[in-house]
Amino acid sequence: MHSTKSALLLLALAISASCVVATPHPELELLDGIIEAINKTGQGIISGFVNATQNGTAIAEEFLDKLKNSTAQYTHETLEYAQKIADAIHQAAAEGITDFSAALRSAIAELHSQIDRIRNVLQRKALKDALAKLQEIDAATTDLETAVKNLNDRLNEKKQQYSAEIQEKWSNWAAAQLERVDQQTNGVGNEEAEEILDELVSRYSGYLHSCLEELQVRQATYEQNVQQAIAKYHNATNNLTAQVELCVKSNLNYISCRNGIDKALQGLASAPEDLLRLRVQGIQLLAAGLDASGCVGQTLAEHELEKPSVEQKLDEIIRRYLEQRDSTDDDSSSDEETTTEDGSGSKESSSSEGDSSNDDDSDNDNDSS
Repeated sequence: MHSTKSALLLLALAISASCVVATPHPELELLDGIIEAINKTGQGIISGFVNATQNGTAIAEEFLDKLKNSTAQYTHETLEYAQKIADAIHQAAAEGITDFSAALRSAIAELHSQIDRIRNVLQRKALKDALAKLQEIDAATTDLETAVKNLNDRLNEKKQQYSAEIQEKWSNWAAAQLERVDQQTNGVGNEEAEEILDELVSRYSGYLHSCLEELQVRQATYEQNVQQAIAKYHNATNNLTAQVELCVKSNLNYISCRNGIDKALQGLASAPEDLLRLRVQGIQLLAAGLDASGCVGQTLAEHELEKPSVEQKLDEIIRRYLEQRDSTDDDSSSDEETTTEDGSGSKESSSSEGDSSNDDDSDNDNDSS
C-alpha cells in the first residue's frame, strides 16, 4: 500500500535519459540494491523506459550519490528529489512541445512562401498536401500543449488544496484530543499525549506524501509519452521540410517531388490522432486526480480506523492520572485522620492527670482539717 518506490520510479524515468538503459550502468545496480533494501515486496521498477532529459539525469545522479552510503537519508529526501525529477520531466515535455510548435510554424510559413512561387500545378498540389498535414498537426499540437500545461497547473493546485484540507482535519482532531487530555489531567499528561498524536500525524502525513508520489509517477510517465511522441513527429516534420526544400530548390520533376513528399508524409500520417489521444489521456489523468490508485482513500480510511486506538491510549493516560490523584487524596485524608486521633488522645490524658491532681489536693485538705 504505502510503497516507498514511487520516487525510485521517477528516478528510473530520469535515468533512462541518454539511453543509459541500453548498456550496463553501475548506478542501475545500485538502484536495484536500494529497491531490494527499502521495499522487498515491490514489483519491477517500470517496463519500457522512454527518453528522459539530461536535466533529469543530472538530478538522478545527485540523488544516487546521496543514497550510496545511507538508505536512512532516502527517507528524508525522497519527496524533495521526487519533485525535482518530476519537474525536470515536465519541463522537458513542455519545452519539447514548444520547440515542435515553433518548427511547425516555421515549416508552414516556408510552405506558404514556396507555394506562392511555384507555377507548376502538380508541384503546387504536392506542396499544398504537405501544408494541409502540417496545419492539422499544428492545431493538434497547440491543443496538446495547452492540455499538458493545464494538467500540471491543475494537479499542483489540487494536490495543495487536498493536502491542506486533510491536514487541517487531522490537526483539528488532534487538537481536540490534546485539549481533552489537558483538561482532565491538568496538563500533566500533555507531553505523553503530544508524542502519541505527533507520531500518528507524522506517519500518515508520510503516507499521503507517498500517494502524491504515485501521482507524480503517473504524470511523469504520461509526460514521457508526450515527449516521445513529440520527438518522433518533430523529426518527421524536419524530414518533410527537407524534402520540400529538395523538391523546390533542386528543380525535381513532378513525379520525384510527389514521391518524396508522400514518403515524408507517411511519417506524419498518425500524428493528429496520436496527439489527440495524448490530449485525452491528459484530461483523463486530471479527472482521476489524486486518488486514481485508491491510495488517498485507503490512507484516510486507515487513519479513521486507527483513531479509536489512539483515543484509548489517551484515555489510559487520563485514567492513570485520575488513579494517582485519587491515591494521593486518600493518603492525605489518612494522614489527617491519624493526626486528629493523636491530638485527641493527648487532651484526654491531660484531663485525667488534672483530675488526679485535684483529688490529691482534696485529700490533703481533709488531712489538714
